[in-house]
Amino acid sequence: MATVDLKGTVRTVVGKAEAKRLRRARRIPGVVYGGPRDPVPVVVNPQELLSALGGGENVLINLSLDGADGSRTSVVILKELQLDPVKGRPLHADFQEISMERKIRVEVPLILTGESVGVKSKGGILEQPLRQLFVECLPLNIPERIPVDVSGLDVGDAVHVRDLTVGEGIRILEDSGRVVVSVVAPAAEEVAAPVEEKPAEPEVVGKREKPEAEAEPEAKPKAEAKTK
Repeated sequence: MATVDLKGTVRTVVGKAEAKRLRRARRIPGVVYGGPRDPVPVVVNPQELLSALGGGENVLINLSLDGADGSRTSVVILKELQLDPVKGRPLHADFQEISMERKIRVEVPLILTGESVGVKSKGGILEQPLRQLFVECLPLNIPERIPVDVSGLDVGDAVHVRDLTVGEGIRILEDSGRVVVSVVAPAAEEVAAPVEEKPAEPEVVGKREKPEAEAEPEAKPKAEAKTK
């Protein structure tokens, strides 16, 4: 991986008020971690930083810093970039100083290539649960991206971490059984059968319960005929 150059200065004043002042002056605050000293507060030009990051998330940056004790240059990678949630402008940058002779662990984006046969001819749905891959390697061996060819995937097929091919000297740190991308069948639309509803009986206004029939009085037994 090639390196890019970026200039900055060491901050002598920190705090929210200073950070706002820097942003008004079209500069942003930052911090460099991981060096032989304590974390170093710095100031960089946000536009120059964005231009440097055009080579990818893990671009190697030759950061030249001017300070009260002179100038120094170190190789760093961007650790985190805080953006304005509304305007998307850089607000703060964290850098990690690295050694070119020591392996580092970084996340590399997984990029899908090709068109799945299962999607194209059978209406399958492409799902990608894993979009970044953790790897370990020397800084100059960091890949900008890892391509994943999906053209041979049919419905029900999947690509796992163990199926990926990376460059020499790169060790994958993810579980080999994790699914990177798969093609699943489209969900069948279930149409519920209409339920026939019986028409409700009309309510009879003023309907009353029919009174029980009164029991007929028992017939009196006939008087016996008198004997003469």
